[in-house]
Order: sequence, then C-alpha cells, then structure tokens
Amino acid sequence: MRQVTDKTGAAVRYWQRRVRSRAFKRELMALVRRELTALAGERVRDVVDAELVRSIIREWDTRMIDRTRLAELVIEAARQSARKRRGEPLRRLDPQFITDVEAIVREGFALSAGAEDAIAAIMRQEFVRGLFTDIIFSAIVSFYQRVNPLFGAVTVRVLEEQIKGFIRFFMPMLQQQATAFIVSQANQRTAVDFVGLVVRQILDQPLPNYAAMMTPAQRRKLETLIRHATASATLDSIVREATIAAWDDLYAVIADKRVGDLLRVEEQAAWFAERCVEFVAPALARSHIVEFIAAEMASAAKVRGSA
Repeated sequence: MRQVTDKTGAAVRYWQRRVRSRAFKRELMALVRRELTALAGERVRDVVDAELVRSIIREWDTRMIDRTRLAELVIEAARQSARKRRGEPLRRLDPQFITDVEAIVREGFALSAGAEDAIAAIMRQEFVRGLFTDIIFSAIVSFYQRVNPLFGAVTVRVLEEQIKGFIRFFMPMLQQQATAFIVSQANQRTAVDFVGLVVRQILDQPLPNYAAMMTPAQRRKLETLIRHATASATLDSIVREATIAAWDDLYAVIADKRVGDLLRVEEQAAWFAERCVEFVAPALARSHIVEFIAAEMASAAKVRGSA
C-alpha cells in the first residue's frame, strides 16, 4: 500500500469530483467513440486473443462460481418466473414470422441419410425391442381378456415367456418395418404436423401454467436434478469442452474479418460509447480506484519533477 500524502489526498479529492462531473463523462464518451470507430477497421485476430478466451472458458467457472449457490439461484429464478410472468409466448411473436417458419418446415423437411441411419440404430436398441415386445404382449392380453373375461388374461399370463419369445422371433422384421414407417416422406410430414400442433398448444398456454403442470413431487425432483447437474464434474467438463470447441469454430470463421463487419460499431459508436461510460464511470468513482489513480498521478509527477 502506498502511503497517503497531502498531495495524494488532494489528488483523491480532485478525482472524486472529476469522475462525477459531466465534462469528464463527455470527454470519456468522445474518447471511447473514437476508439470504437478505429476498432471497426481492425481484424478480429489483431484485437481478440483466442488463447486467452480459451483459458477463460477453461477456468472461469472453477475460479468464480459457487455451484451450490448457482443451483439455488436457478431454482429461485424459475420460481419467480412462474409467479410473475403472464401471457402466451406464441402471441408475442410476429404472426408472419410464425407462418414463414411453418411454411419452411412443411415444404423443406426431410431426414438426411445420416438421420435415417441414426433412427435405424435407435430402433435396433435392446430397449426399443423390449418396449415393442411389451406393447404387443399387452395388446394380446387385452384382446384375450375381452374374448374370455374370466380366464383369457390368466391363460396368456401363464404363457407370458413363450408368447414373448415368439414375438422376439419376429422382432427384427418388425423393427425394419417400423424404421421404414418413420423415415417415409409422407410419415415425416405427418410427424411434423403433429409436433407442430403440440408445440402450438404448449406455446398457447400462459407461462405460469407450465409450472402448474408439475406436481410438487415432480418439482422437487427437478430441483434435485438441477442441484446434481450444477455439482456434476462430468457435465461441467462436457459443457466446457463443447464451449471451447464452439469458440474455436467461431474464431476460425471470424478471425480475418473486420470488427466492423460483425458489429455495427461505426454506425452505433455514439450509442456504444454512452453505454460504456454509464458502466465505467461509477467504477472509476469507487474509492479504491480513485486512490490508485491519484497515487499513480503523484508518482508520475514526482518522476517528472526529478527529471
């Protein structure tokens, strides 16, 4: 810590008045505006240190975030949002925008070859096979129960393993048929229309109704899941790696572009400068910052005096 002298104290008082004055804010705003205008012509790679950004992504969470507190803040924010917000999300969107999106989806939707392969792989999973087997077996039980209310269902249950074994024998053919049904162009459009109706119905609901759809038990489970997710080192690592990969891809695209090509800093320099000063000026007025600036000025004056 520097020792506070009379000269330093006078400088502190000067800076406390200066940074709060309109003249200082005007001059700072003009300076920021000039810098932003000049910045517009710079290449992104000359302004942004890509490795520094990667380092921040790798380290910022562990250095700054209290994960337990973060989880509680997310949960409380969700509760506040459910209580306060009103209105249906869909009605806040431009009707023409909604129409255009629906037209694009209906006219251009088609699964790629990769998506079809992914669906086929999913359909071959043991979970899906067991699900289909249980569905077919349940249908058989229901049918026999209707045909013979007294003994039909009991008879089928006794032969459950034999019947399921018979169903599994034909399962590969059934899975192929199900996959062909899903990837069919006509069925894809039907699925899109169905999903569209579901999404519209959901978006037509007032936002607080979403929370009302959950029982207290489900809400507690969701909150427990949020706490576990924020504390999960594995999930944190996955998110971090995905963020770094996304940043690397983005930087590769924008590195050689001018800042002005990406941000309207020339056109909006005055607006940016005004917002920047609104944020920076109160920080400069904080006592420790003012004392630091005053001490630096005193040191510079001492050097000039001894030169």
